[in-house]
Amino acid sequence: MKKHLHLLFFLCLSQINFAQNWYKGNLHTHSLWSDGDEYPEMIMAWYKASGYHFVGLSDHNTLQEGEKWRWIPRAPERRRAFERYLHTYGPEWVVYEKQGADSLRVRLKTRAQYAPLFQERERFLILQSEELSASYAGKPLHLNATNIRGFVPVQKGNSVAEVLQSNIDAVMAQRRISGQPMFPHINHPNFHFAISPQDMMQLKHERFFEVYNGHPEVFNYGDSSHLGMEALWDQINLHYVQNGQALLYGLATDDSHHYHFFGPKFANAGRGWVMVQSDSLHGGAIVEAMEAGRFYASTGVALIDLRQSEREIALRVKTEASTQYKVQFIGVKKGQTQSTVFQEITLQPADSSLITYTLKPDEWFVRAKIISDQPKFNPYFPEDLEVAWTQPIGPRIWPNIPPVAPLPNAHAHNDYEHNRPLIDALSQGFTSVEADVFLIKDSLYVNHNRPFFCDPARTLENLYLRPLREQIQRQGGQVYKGYDGPFYLFIDLKTEAESTYQALAKTLSRYRDILQVCTTKKCKPGSVQAILSGNRPIDLLNKQVERLAAIDARPVDLGKGFSAQFMPIVSDNYRNHFTWFGQGEMPSTEKEKLQSLVKRVHAEGKKLRLWASPENENVWKALRAAGVDLINTDRLEELRAFLLK
Repeated sequence: MKKHLHLLFFLCLSQINFAQNWYKGNLHTHSLWSDGDEYPEMIMAWYKASGYHFVGLSDHNTLQEGEKWRWIPRAPERRRAFERYLHTYGPEWVVYEKQGADSLRVRLKTRAQYAPLFQERERFLILQSEELSASYAGKPLHLNATNIRGFVPVQKGNSVAEVLQSNIDAVMAQRRISGQPMFPHINHPNFHFAISPQDMMQLKHERFFEVYNGHPEVFNYGDSSHLGMEALWDQINLHYVQNGQALLYGLATDDSHHYHFFGPKFANAGRGWVMVQSDSLHGGAIVEAMEAGRFYASTGVALIDLRQSEREIALRVKTEASTQYKVQFIGVKKGQTQSTVFQEITLQPADSSLITYTLKPDEWFVRAKIISDQPKFNPYFPEDLEVAWTQPIGPRIWPNIPPVAPLPNAHAHNDYEHNRPLIDALSQGFTSVEADVFLIKDSLYVNHNRPFFCDPARTLENLYLRPLREQIQRQGGQVYKGYDGPFYLFIDLKTEAESTYQALAKTLSRYRDILQVCTTKKCKPGSVQAILSGNRPIDLLNKQVERLAAIDARPVDLGKGFSAQFMPIVSDNYRNHFTWFGQGEMPSTEKEKLQSLVKRVHAEGKKLRLWASPENENVWKALRAAGVDLINTDRLEELRAFLLK
């Protein structure tokens, strides 16, 4: 297993040569740990025997940890379920107590205990998951957190959107701290009609929702006064694409609770799932492949192949004899507010020809829906047919950013982790952003940790350099119209310094028109100054006659004769120097140390940045008062308000 993980860290899937591994999974199911009616082992055994490759057991506001006992009702079906459980795993495994003739309680097995019975490399994976179940004004507000490292406490808020956002933020905070790929997704918006499209349009960092949920009370198809899930999906994506936000993806899930009774009145297993195209059955690989849109949702229709780019969908349906299929390409045209079917193709039985659709210039986005004429087995709704949905595609549109006063002292730390990388920073007037890059197969991918899945949309060029050029062209030659100060693009090299820089230099050379270009004698002004941080190729860059980037210095580089044009900024971890986190006054000894550091940096004509500084106004005030040039933050709006105040 260690060897397998080691390889994963050095390889990731190219979207040019698609992986041929399809993994079937359900990301929403319940057990006796919350309000399901079956034991975790019995549930996992069913999914594994039914051809699933991964499952997220997402009980409400809990993980399967610690000691938990459940009283088993005297209802015959519940007692028969216990007898099956006892017969399957035996008295040495099943821990239970009887007190009198009718009293029975069972100690549930933890995930650490039952997972080894089922998990097999490349065959079956149990993703640690949780359904965060909150509420506002009596409305149930549920979202799932998939592949989490640990328990996520439920958060509150003062509106539907605020409650959802606070819980999304809690999941994303665990992701940032742990470095483990994970994601939240919105569950069944029409459950009690609790979540409106307008609520979802306000959310940040939300990439997934359930376009299909197998629970009988979720109103997948809406009613006379509420949109169905597909119409809601398209409305939200119209809003997202016009605001430069990544498209929302649709999941199909079971939301299974009932394992002993079957039919439309019950929430049964096997109704909806996702098929993920990945090179490995590993939690990180599954999450990142899904974030790149490399999956489809299904209630029965299978695809042989699915290939998607920014502007084209190509798919091949796994057709069955005597079954007819309709393939609909659905999206929203520019100038319109409702989705329509752009094209419909009928496939006759056994026709598995390749079907393609190319997005037209007057279309915002498109997705495919494949409908079989076969009735769904054990359907959510009596007349349901088997269906599959691909994920929407469309180019990332650069939104109209209103004029904003630029902030010469504002640095967007880990900018790529914001809801709209670069766009959010520019919308707040930031003049410095940071992107971590990994060199993989001659391409530079932006990510906090080495990606499992190489998404072309997340290259340095696509996420930063090309959009910056477009912004500069729109603003008449500057990042901000009328702003002559520098705009810093920090590029944190996470892989080996020299090889990563060699690849970076080739990329930067295509953007000479917007970059500051320096020789050993002088620099030609540019709208953007690239600053290399992380694994810095100091010696290599220092020998070059012409440079398209400068070096991010460290305090140990002071006094060594490096010029301000070669090392214009000195950066260091705040916690390497200071222990004060903003409570009360800054200790005089630390204040003197800070002032001394600022003085040393400024004496060489350089600027100072301290990363990992505490995110509060007291610390920001101390840094500004001492003359720190770039204030490092993940809280863009709060820092802007502080600097303007």
